[in-house]
Amino acid sequence: MTALTLAAFAGAIFILFFTPGPGNVAMVARTLDAGPAHGFVYGGGIITGDIFWLTVAITGLSAAAEAAEAASGYQGLFWIAKLGGAAILLWFAWGAFQGWRHPAPPDAVMKPVSKRGLLATYAAGVAMPLTNPKPIIFYLSLLPAFFDLSAVTPVTYLIMVSIMLAMYALTATVHVGLAHKARDWLKAKGVKRWADLVTAVIMAAVAVLLLTR
Repeated sequence: MTALTLAAFAGAIFILFFTPGPGNVAMVARTLDAGPAHGFVYGGGIITGDIFWLTVAITGLSAAAEAAEAASGYQGLFWIAKLGGAAILLWFAWGAFQGWRHPAPPDAVMKPVSKRGLLATYAAGVAMPLTNPKPIIFYLSLLPAFFDLSAVTPVTYLIMVSIMLAMYALTATVHVGLAHKARDWLKAKGVKRWADLVTAVIMAAVAVLLLTR
């Protein structure tokens, strides 16, 4: 792959990552609910799933995945990922809803970040691209149609992954950064309670979307 081709790939990834979708919405909602650490970790889960689909496409496993899609075992794993991701998002939604029911005082200190909470956030992020049609169609259908993936070498693959990580860093910095500033502003104005209610609704809606798409 030439430098021009890699530049075109970077542009395609930029569009994919910045196009509004349930992943970006959930990342912002997670930041509003639990802070920037959870927002970045949720985005890290999303990029992990995206890299998985890129790897499937480049290694030629997409045909095998399509053949295995009809198998009950594959469908079972697919639904386990859906149910797991939706369950975690609903759990987050319930926590945000509780924040609306029992609002913390404006000067309350943010809860410390726990490994267990970050792991749950990461798992929910991974489940998003693994079960979301948008990245699946992009990596398994659109990408092979415009790029000769058979010409990808190990070095080129690492460059493509590096491009994806750079685009993730840019996307997450913008979305999480703005959401974190909004969170501080809402807290200072004493209206974060209502933001918690909106956050709960958004995460519950994303969970339902995850199950129904």
